[in-house]
Amino acid sequence: MECVKPPVSKAGFAAIVGLPNVGKSTLVNRLTETKLSIVSSKAQTTRNTVSVILTLPNAQIIFQDTPGFHEATTALNQAFIESVLRTIKMTDIIVFVIDPTTKESNQGEEVERLVSESGKPVILAINKIDTLNKRFAEDLVSKRLSNKRFSLVLGISALTGCNCDLLINGVIDLLPKGPYLYGEDDLSDMPERFFATELIREQILKLLVQEVPHKTAVTIETFKEIENRVLIQANIHVERDSQKRILIGKGGNMIKSIGTAARQRIEEFLERSVRLELFVKVSPNWTRSISKLKEFGYLDSK
Repeated sequence: MECVKPPVSKAGFAAIVGLPNVGKSTLVNRLTETKLSIVSSKAQTTRNTVSVILTLPNAQIIFQDTPGFHEATTALNQAFIESVLRTIKMTDIIVFVIDPTTKESNQGEEVERLVSESGKPVILAINKIDTLNKRFAEDLVSKRLSNKRFSLVLGISALTGCNCDLLINGVIDLLPKGPYLYGEDDLSDMPERFFATELIREQILKLLVQEVPHKTAVTIETFKEIENRVLIQANIHVERDSQKRILIGKGGNMIKSIGTAARQRIEEFLERSVRLELFVKVSPNWTRSISKLKEFGYLDSK
């Protein structure tokens, strides 16, 4: 009787790395066909490394959406950079995303050096390829192919999905062999309360302008099910009283708008009814305070 070999499976982590606003979160959402990473045109939208799981026949990829790599001017910025460096060190594969429509910078050269010297397989994903002249795009990919450090070079569009299937296949080719690391129905290894904070912060980013969104942090005080719905009580931390007034708005209109929009998104995510209560608190200079960054979950509390 012929012995039938079991199918070979692959599983591992693929870190999405690059400068701010190159489309990393949009790409993760496109590749996984979910919306677990929040998206905004504002810099520093992603603050923590967010893991999103894509399970396919015989392969499971845990995509890691990392904060944009940028100059560290505050303790908060440094926490972002440490998150990126930690992820690069621990991941199996790096997907290095660049935006060819922007000028090259010293920070871009630095992150390229980091991924090149990581010792990990690196895929270069040239995003927004759909906005470029076809001949220029082809020349750009050809030029980058000369860098033997990259295992694969692709022109892609996270917005339209162009060549994203080829990117997934490229990641699978580089994955280590092994059993699935998570259940086939799992979407992330992050807790529900984490995504609740992200969805609240997403609405702050959408509804507020200038410096206020970057000076806010969201923490969950209560997350429990009561009478067939989830009660979430969250604090929105700002640095100054003036920012608190902007967040609350005239007659409480802004905080109500943030709460309504966030509750709807959280209900869609949890697929349950939600009661969301938001409180605005002033935490002076929290972006420069190591103890506050640990308390808010941006730094390891150890």
